[in-house]
Amino acid sequence: MSQSIVEELEPLINPRSVAVIGATNNWNKWGFSTFASTLNGFEGEVYPVNSKESEIMGHKAFARVTDIPAPVDLAVFVIPAASVPAVMEDCVAKGVKASVIISAGFAETGEKGKKLQDEVLRIARKGGIRFIGPNCMGYWSASSKLRAFMFPMPVKDGPLAFVSQGGNVGGAIVMSGYQRGVGFHRYVSCGCTADIQIEDYIEHFGEDPEVKVILTYIEGVSDGERFLEKVKKVTPKKPVIALKGGKTAAAAKAVTSHSGALAGSDEAYDAAFRSVGVIRVDSPEELLDVALGFLTQPLPKGRNVAILTPGGSYGVLCADACALEGLNVIELPDKTIALLDKVFPPRWSHGNPVDPAGDRNFISYMTAPLKLLRVEEVDSLIFMGFGGFSIFASMFLSADSASLESVASWMPSQARFQELAPVFTRVLGSKDAVKISRIIHPVISMAASMIGVQDEEEIAELVELIASAIAAGRIDPSFFIAPPKSGDSRATLRKGALKEMTSVEAIERFLAALAEQWVANYNKPVITTTFAEGQPRLLGSHYAYPSGRQAARVLIKLVEYKEYLEKAGMHRG
Repeated sequence: MSQSIVEELEPLINPRSVAVIGATNNWNKWGFSTFASTLNGFEGEVYPVNSKESEIMGHKAFARVTDIPAPVDLAVFVIPAASVPAVMEDCVAKGVKASVIISAGFAETGEKGKKLQDEVLRIARKGGIRFIGPNCMGYWSASSKLRAFMFPMPVKDGPLAFVSQGGNVGGAIVMSGYQRGVGFHRYVSCGCTADIQIEDYIEHFGEDPEVKVILTYIEGVSDGERFLEKVKKVTPKKPVIALKGGKTAAAAKAVTSHSGALAGSDEAYDAAFRSVGVIRVDSPEELLDVALGFLTQPLPKGRNVAILTPGGSYGVLCADACALEGLNVIELPDKTIALLDKVFPPRWSHGNPVDPAGDRNFISYMTAPLKLLRVEEVDSLIFMGFGGFSIFASMFLSADSASLESVASWMPSQARFQELAPVFTRVLGSKDAVKISRIIHPVISMAASMIGVQDEEEIAELVELIASAIAAGRIDPSFFIAPPKSGDSRATLRKGALKEMTSVEAIERFLAALAEQWVANYNKPVITTTFAEGQPRLLGSHYAYPSGRQAARVLIKLVEYKEYLEKAGMHRG
């Protein structure tokens, strides 16, 4: 009985011991950085193999793999290509179960290199060794905490899995993910794919319950039918997002010299991807953008979108981007226009995009999405500039002391606070949104009065939204509880508590929780943007994109996947 792909790759994914062949103390060689990377976090045994050095970074070195006195599950090759076949023979003799061939100089160099690669493959198969590469940059497995990379690279565990035929592209995306706050459960730089093919990795990721979204960078596949057959079994369960290099003749030529793959017709790949539900993107940045969209948003029911923007120009650009992607910026019903008329000044846009034209009523901004998401015809919402609302924190922090005292006047005296704190903590920590609403209503009302908002219906709607987010665990109750410090005067306590509550980081997380709650309440995508304030990061399950164009691109990819599932007779919420 043949093994499943999970069983076949188990020694690779979860090795208990690793030999780094070519490890060295010479910092100017890849064997140095590869050995250092492998040592970083791996809890099993790591053995350096080098015939010229007796000790490497404090570890006893062995001249050959066969000299290691303990079992070796995985061998990492960082030696010249010509030496790989003989050392692979040693690995077979030793009983090594898997390997990673980082070494270059194989099929990507031409016919001679291809023959060398075939010889390595023949030897490995003789011993039942499955291997990554050659000509790759290594891999990461979160379950074994193994960073078998050419050089130490920041990466953390997370819901993504990624197989990349290009090491530089792969490494850049992994590091960008780290900076954005999202991790990878598996990452493989697969190189020339002499043994394990891209579709094998995708199949394995599809079976891994820790993986939610699969990414791949492809230059070419060796067996198109096999690729499609395997991948079409994965896409109904999990999104597979692909970046395909080699669209032009110049790039196709570069592909051959890089990974030894045949780039193939771009139109053929496009049609093949669509036929099995693979979502194709156009850049490394978009690969991660769309992955984050799948992680944080439900699939939209259709192509109709509403846009909310604090500025008209950004709304125009977003509407352009949506229309160009095939999304419908729909006309809003009269009843929704009437509701927005009640809360926005007469100068607001009276249409979609919804532009309040510079209105400073923050509460109306936060309740407008509710009015839009309730519209049955609206399938998704893009909220422009939402990621920039944390600047309101600095406005509060720079307010004069009288304003601080006014906002904080709802807080009781220190003695009274000590008496009420357990009640606040118990209620805010409960799952009862109604009781939570009663506790936080005075805070929201006081903040509303500061900016001239007296509409009780608006305030009550925001209170209900926040209370639901607290009850669902999306907002930390401590945001509304500022325990007094011993010896603080009442005035000092109030100012200190307010500053703690309105820090930029706290406001960012608070806003992200509101966006999550909109999604939870209506099961519709709510995709937000910043105003180009730098690299956004994942906050909980919310991510704000830098532009309306990126938001529109992500949204259309969610739509395309939904439409594929429906066409194939599948359903995925």
